[in-house]
Amino acid sequence: MAAADAAADAAKLSVSFQAFAALLDCCAAAGGDCDGILLGRAALPPSFPDDDPAPTLPIYVTGHSSFARRSVLSNALDCFKPYSPARPGTATVGFFSSRRSAWATRRPSMREVAVARSLSKSLALTHPVVFLLLAPSVASDLSIHSFDHRAFLLVDSRLVPTSLTIVNSGPRFRGQYRCHTFTAESTMPWPPRQLANIGEQKAMDGMTDAFQDAEEVEQVEEMYSGMLRRLERLAQEAEEGNKRLLRQENKNLLAWRKIAGLKTWK
Repeated sequence: MAAADAAADAAKLSVSFQAFAALLDCCAAAGGDCDGILLGRAALPPSFPDDDPAPTLPIYVTGHSSFARRSVLSNALDCFKPYSPARPGTATVGFFSSRRSAWATRRPSMREVAVARSLSKSLALTHPVVFLLLAPSVASDLSIHSFDHRAFLLVDSRLVPTSLTIVNSGPRFRGQYRCHTFTAESTMPWPPRQLANIGEQKAMDGMTDAFQDAEEVEQVEEMYSGMLRRLERLAQEAEEGNKRLLRQENKNLLAWRKIAGLKTWK
């Protein structure tokens, strides 16, 4: 047990943020449980005499391949059957399994252990087989839906838990995660580039200035409309004040006539 844990600690498993996001998207889009292979590479760092005699083994997961359904990795006897070639520059480093139920167990099943052993024998890997187990996680109030993940390494015919580092690969680390190989492809040819002369450039500048002037005119009109609305509101308030003042004057006149004993005019 201690030897297996030490072997698992010696391997440093990491996955790029882009590859992990694509894997979660594949699991979320599947109609049920699904599995597939993990692509990547593993290589020992250069050793020096003064280095640690037991160097770590970095394993990089750079992608996956899956049909978004279950039981595509093994036959009825739980033996691994390859179904998709790896991309250039990558190799199969393990496999993953996604469980649709949020209440499923978070540990490998007997079938997954058998598939890991068969995969290790079929590919003759020089590093431990990587196994990722994913299952949805739902908050108590059903407001947040996410995925839990567990990472394992096949050591001594056992799947031993290990840590998984998710790396937001920037320009410095894109090489090892193969993040620089993406290129936009289009079947449409590029349009020919036309050089504009001075007249056309002036016309384009005039159109740009016209758009800018139109925006300024719109802002001034909006400000003017706001001023008119405010003046109208002030006029209404002044009219209401005059009416109240007239009613008060009439009340004062009636009161004066009563005091003087004069006849009240209706």
